Amino acid sequence: MQALILGAIVAVLALAVTDVVDNWSDWVVLGVIVGTTIAVSFAVMNRQYPTKKRRVTRDSDSDW
Repeated sequence: MQALILGAIVAVLALAVTDVVDNWSDWVVLGVIVGTTIAVSFAVMNRQYPTKKRRVTRDSDSDW
């Protein structure tokens, strides 16, 4: 059901955008807006689990 609703929203937005856009500069602006939105969403995404294990050293020769 969620996929159907999302598909309907995307279809309606695509039709609205193609109706409003007149020339190539409008497409450039739209592309920048979409790219910025995707970049911000990746930047604020909170990763629950780290992708790589970190090594911890506890010897006397370590600088950490």
